[in-house]
Amino acid sequence: MKESVLNIEPNELIIKEKREETVYNFLDFLKNSYNIDINKYYDILNSIDEFKVKNVYNYLYFRIQKICRVSNINNLKKIDGRISGEELNNGLNEYIKSKLHAIIIMNGIQLYFYPNISLS
Repeated sequence: MKESVLNIEPNELIIKEKREETVYNFLDFLKNSYNIDINKYYDILNSIDEFKVKNVYNYLYFRIQKICRVSNINNLKKIDGRISGEELNNGLNEYIKSKLHAIIIMNGIQLYFYPNISLS
């Protein structure tokens, strides 16, 4: 079995019907360097109603906050109130400064949408 830094390989992600058409680009810098289907992550985010985007952001925020306790990693900026897909994209673009940040975000999105995956 191939080792990976991702919990689930993107080609194995099951995407529900898209409900939104937000144009995300927070992972675009990975397109040319890695063989990762980043559009799967954008499609996953577009599969939820926009009013649920805040839940995804909060999940990522608190997950990264826990990682910050044991590692020297910056946290996401705290956003209060309702946020749109565009604001989520902007917040993640501000946060992601390295491949490590991108991996944390990709795995966080996977865990939000697929909480019962086995990490063994």
